[in-house]
Formats: sequence, structure tokens, C-alpha cells
Amino acid sequence: MPRAEPILEDAQVPGAAVVLAPALLEEWLAERLRPPCAVVPHRLRYKAGTSVVLGFSLTTGHDGPTERCVARAYAAEAAAKAAKDVAKSPPGSVLAHDAGLRLVVTTMAGDRAIPVLGRLAEPEDVARRLSPGDPRAVRLRTLRHNPGRRWVGVLEQDGAAPLLVRAYDGPARMRAAAECYRALGGRDEVSGPQAPWLVGRSRRLAAIAVTWAEGTDLASSGTAGDWRAAGTELARLHDRSGRRLRTRRPALAAEAVAATCDQIALLLPGLAADVLAAGQEVRRLLERTGGEGGVGEGRATHGDFSADQVVVGARARPVIVDLDAARRGAAAYDLGCLVATTPSGDTRLLDAFASGYEDVRAYPASVDVAVHAVAFRLRKAVEPFRDCAPDWPARVTERVRAACAALDDLLVTGARR
Repeated sequence: MPRAEPILEDAQVPGAAVVLAPALLEEWLAERLRPPCAVVPHRLRYKAGTSVVLGFSLTTGHDGPTERCVARAYAAEAAAKAAKDVAKSPPGSVLAHDAGLRLVVTTMAGDRAIPVLGRLAEPEDVARRLSPGDPRAVRLRTLRHNPGRRWVGVLEQDGAAPLLVRAYDGPARMRAAAECYRALGGRDEVSGPQAPWLVGRSRRLAAIAVTWAEGTDLASSGTAGDWRAAGTELARLHDRSGRRLRTRRPALAAEAVAATCDQIALLLPGLAADVLAAGQEVRRLLERTGGEGGVGEGRATHGDFSADQVVVGARARPVIVDLDAARRGAAAYDLGCLVATTPSGDTRLLDAFASGYEDVRAYPASVDVAVHAVAFRLRKAVEPFRDCAPDWPARVTERVRAACAALDDLLVTGARR
């Protein structure tokens, strides 16, 4: 049964009670569309007292079609945004609107922040702008949609290899992403990392197309050999000078920790004291590592590295994907993220990864990696909430407790220096 209670309540955003309870959203939509309606939440953005934005899948009618949609609810002072969503959305994209609740539901085409979404019904035009040659029998398939931020899909054409399309909330983010793929992607690399390369870009669509990496992600592999090979590829990436990449601001990690801890404290007041104290301590440790795990390092880094950002199996060497966040920085930043996102206790695979890494370059100082690992544990603790997990309070609490325990271990083993 779909959840009938909202995962949170916000008196300033009355529509949130509908958006954040799948059963209520289904009922609300069924009154306006062809019943029955089935809702599957995917991704949530929440700004306390201001707005809630939900990406979800909607199935209408018995055995009817399923499509990706977006629900937005606003506070009273943002009522003009709800009216603008209705007025500016493409024809046919607004599915339902309640002016009193300041609640609007649209198809993905109504996500006006991401220009390509308004063109998904014209896949040939998208292909023409992003891929050389004459498009034929083109299909676009959605993989991920973070409303108002990013869309990722697959462009398939008869007689051609598929391409990955990455679309953003404006040309500036598109240009930044294209720079990352230009700096790190390439063909026939011998000493460089295996990574997708840029095929095409469109300012009008705020989108890029990159080569598709066939295979399964490293997170699904329990084979030490795959992890060791992936470690070698990340070391090759870190061995790049990064001169064509933007520099990650030293304060970024600390700012991200602070923002996440503040949100968790708001969502779960019972955790506030612990999570805010942990965040303050981690920010202090980050300052002592130069913010990036080593003052003056300017090598290429992935920026959001985890086992699911590596594709293995179909090629002789693993492929590192999702390069949007690549920046000049310190290796400890990436390795800390990997440690934080790998199931605890699986030291065998992490040791194999480190061995492959050390085949190319020296592993960073263990304390710097540990500091970034704790920082990322805190930063990612809120993900069950953003992913709309029905039991998100318990899962966020579990993640915060694990981060605090890792912080205690770090302090005992000598991070104070």
C-alpha cells in the first residue's frame, strides 16, 4: 500500500502534505486525471518553509502508460512561481494544478530549468544537435532525472552505438561539464584513464553527448581483480595534471558538510546536537588538511567517486564515468568518497583497490583519506530522505550514527595534529 502519511510536514508549504504522501498524491491526481493513478517517488528537493519538488513516475488508468513527472508545492510568498509554472510550461505538460495549495504537477517537459526536457518528444532534433550524421530511428530513454538540476538518458539510433546524453539547468553547467570530458576523456589512451569522451554539445539544449560505456558497475562486483583494476584507472586519472580543469575551492568540502548537517538537524531535531557537533569537528579537521587533503595539490580528481562510477566487464580496462564534477584537487578527496560509499567492513575490496592504485602512484596519507571519508559519510547521510525512502528517518539516523562512530575512531587514532 502506498504511504498515506507525508514523510514530513511543513505548515508554510501546505501542498507538501499531498506531494510527500504517495497515497494522497494518487488520490489528488485521480480526481483530476483518469483513475486509478499510481505514484512511485524518485527524487526530492526540499527547502524548509519555501518549496518542495518531487520527481516521480505516474501510471494512469488500468495498465495505462507510465511517465516521469514533477510535482512542485510552494509557500505563500512563492505563489507567483506556481502561477508561472502553469503559464510557462509547454502545452499539454501541466497535468494538474491547485491554486489554493500552490501545487502544480507536470510531465518532465514542464521542468523548464532543463531545456532538453521540452524536446524529448522530438528525438531526431536532439540527435541532430548532439551527434554527427543524419539521425534515423532515434529513441531517447530516461535513466535519471533530478528535477530542476539534471537529466541523464540514452540516445539510441539504428546502426550506431548508443550515446549517453547529460542535460543541465542551463548553458553554464553544460559548458563546465563539457570541459571535464574534454580534459579527461579520450580515445586510445595508453597511460591515461579509460573514460567516455565528448561527442557533441548544444548550448540551446544545455546538453552534451558522450560515449556509452557498456558493462556493469563496480559496486555490483565482488571480484578483487575488478577492484584492483579500477584502482589503477583512478590513479591514472589522478596522474593527469588537471591543467584544463577548474580548481575545486578549498572550502567546498566544509561548506557541504555544514549544509547537510543543518538540513539533518532541521529534519530530525533529536539528532541535531550530535550531527551539528560532528559537523563542526569534521570542518575543523578539513581545515587542518588544507580543505582538500593536502595544500597545493592540483591533480585531476573525479569529484564524486564511488564504485558505481566505474563500469567493468565489457572492456579490458574499467571505464570511469560521470565526470561532471571533475576538478583540480587532491587525491584524498576521491579516495575518501570511495571509502565512505563502500559497505563497511569490506576491507578486502578496498585493499585490492589500493593495491591497484599503488601500481601507478603513491596512495595519499591515510589520515587525509580518513578525514574526507568521515566528511562524505556526513554529506551523504541525508540521501535516504532525498531518495524518498519510506523509512528515511531510521536510515538517516543510522548513517549519522555510523559517521559519528567513524569520527570517534579517527580522533582516537591520531587525527588531532
